Amino acid sequence: MRYYDFGRLEGSRIKISERLGKPLGLVNGSQVFSTMFVYEHEGKSSYELVLSTLGPENYRQICTITFNMTDTPGACAQVAKFLGERNIDILNSSSLSMISNICMVWKMMVDLSYYGDSAQLREEFDGLKRQRSASLSKVDSIEIEASNISDRYSKGVAAPGSTVKVRSIKQFKKASNVIKNGTFLVPEDYLRAIDNLAEGQPIMMVADQDSWILSITPLDPKSKLAELDFIIPDKPGAIHEVTRLLAEQNINLLSVSTKVLVYYETMSMNLVADVSACDKDLETLRTTTEAHLASLNGKFSLARIEALGWK
Repeated sequence: MRYYDFGRLEGSRIKISERLGKPLGLVNGSQVFSTMFVYEHEGKSSYELVLSTLGPENYRQICTITFNMTDTPGACAQVAKFLGERNIDILNSSSLSMISNICMVWKMMVDLSYYGDSAQLREEFDGLKRQRSASLSKVDSIEIEASNISDRYSKGVAAPGSTVKVRSIKQFKKASNVIKNGTFLVPEDYLRAIDNLAEGQPIMMVADQDSWILSITPLDPKSKLAELDFIIPDKPGAIHEVTRLLAEQNINLLSVSTKVLVYYETMSMNLVADVSACDKDLETLRTTTEAHLASLNGKFSLARIEALGWK
C-alpha cells in the first residue's frame, strides 16, 4: 500500500487526500492536534509538521494492542466487552479477517489512563484464558506493545546517535484544529517559523498507520517531482544498477518501493524523485535511461516516467 502523497500549500491550508486521511482518522470533522520540528544538519534545515487526532497530554497512557480471534460472530464483541469492563478506552483501531471463517486480527490503540498498566492487563487476559473463560472463547491471544507515539510527537524522527539537531517550534496559542472540506489549517506560529515559505509550495505527506500520525514536510519550492516505474531482474545488485544510474544524473530519490513479480526472475520498482538538479528534460532522461538499461545484463526496462504536476 502506498503510504505517501504529494500536494501544495494553499495559503495556510493543506489538502489531505482521503486515501491517507481516512485510515488515520484525519477526516472532515475530526479534531487534530499538531506539532512542528526543525531539523538542522551541515548548514541545511528542514521542517516537519506532525498531525494526530490524539492530544499530547494523553500519550503516556496509550499502548498498542493486537487481538487474534476466530472469524466468527461475537469475537469483536468479546474483545470490546473485555476492555470495556476494565474501563479501557479503544481509540483508533482496525480489524481484518485474515482467513475467512477461520481467523481475524484486531489492532488498536487504547488508553489505559483509568485502568492500570499493560502488565496487569496481560495478566488478567492470561488468567481468563487459563480458566477457559467463556468470555474469551472466541479470542485466541493478545499482544501488547508500548506506543512510540509520545516520542514521535515530542522528539521527531532523528535516530539515536544522529548528528541531526532537532528542536520543536513553540505554538503560543495551543489549540486543536478541525479538518473541514478535507483541509488542515496550519497554525500561524508554524507558518512564521518556516524560512522561504512560498505560496503553492510542494509538500510530501507520509502516513504512519502504526501510530496513526501524518508527517508533512515542505519540499524545496524549486522541486520538480517525477514518478518512474521500472521492471528489473529479481537478483542481487539490480536495484543498485537503477539507483546508481539516477544518482549519477543528480536525481534525488524521495520514495523507493519494490515488488516481486516472478520470484528469481522479475520485479517492479516504483520511484518518486526530485529531478530539478538533473540537466535533462523528462523525454531526454527517458531516452538516456532506456539506452543504459539496454546495455545491462538481464531484463531491465523503464515502463513509465511522468511528471507529478511540478513543471
